[in-house]
Amino acid sequence: MNASENRPLRQTSLVLPIVGIILLLTVVYDFGVRLFTLAGDKPDLQLNFLNELIDRGVIALLGLALVYAGFWINQILGKAVPNSAPEAAAASPWRNSQFWTFIVASLLGLIFLLLIPFHFSTSGQILSASTTRADQQEAQIKFQIQQQQQEIQSVLASGQLDQLLQRKDLAADKLAILQELKKDPKAFDKKAAQQLDEMKKQKQQALDQVGKEVSLNRWRAEMRSLLLALGFITIGWTGLRDAR
Repeated sequence: MNASENRPLRQTSLVLPIVGIILLLTVVYDFGVRLFTLAGDKPDLQLNFLNELIDRGVIALLGLALVYAGFWINQILGKAVPNSAPEAAAASPWRNSQFWTFIVASLLGLIFLLLIPFHFSTSGQILSASTTRADQQEAQIKFQIQQQQQEIQSVLASGQLDQLLQRKDLAADKLAILQELKKDPKAFDKKAAQQLDEMKKQKQQALDQVGKEVSLNRWRAEMRSLLLALGFITIGWTGLRDAR
């Protein structure tokens, strides 16, 4: 191939690394800003950050692939690597831009591998926090019901039920409860038992829903992170092997 025929390939070999580096820098800048503004004590924000990082990892992988493609075209054309002659690159890989590119790719692969257990742990904290909140709400409702039961038992024991029913300033909800007690002294206990059963069902349904969402999020994000890690590591190790 003559010089005029090589020109499109040479231009492509220059454009691809530039576009790839721009894609990498946009991802690094975006998440660098997000990282410094991230609230460290909120698992839900941490999980959202990890999910976005894993989703944007595809852009970083594409950027590295473009950079690698540019280097590969340069090798085909026999063009020297910018800022480094082949002899110098072989003697001193620390001055070789390809070397550092593939080192970055390998490091990104390691980072996305480490994101998997971190994502699993963070999503587990959210599931644990949801369980704790549900338990606290259940305990609070049980406490309120116990207080009402104690008040009712006190009223029944004092024999003042009829007097209370005649009061004009009695709240409508309390009046309804007292009227039911007049008909059936066990009415409130039955109603409380039904309320507790319904609350337990709703609690279990809510926890099951959260568990399904956490499991789905884990499978989606952690599998993507693993695939991205394999992609980065493949580019990094392949590039380092070819550069030797």
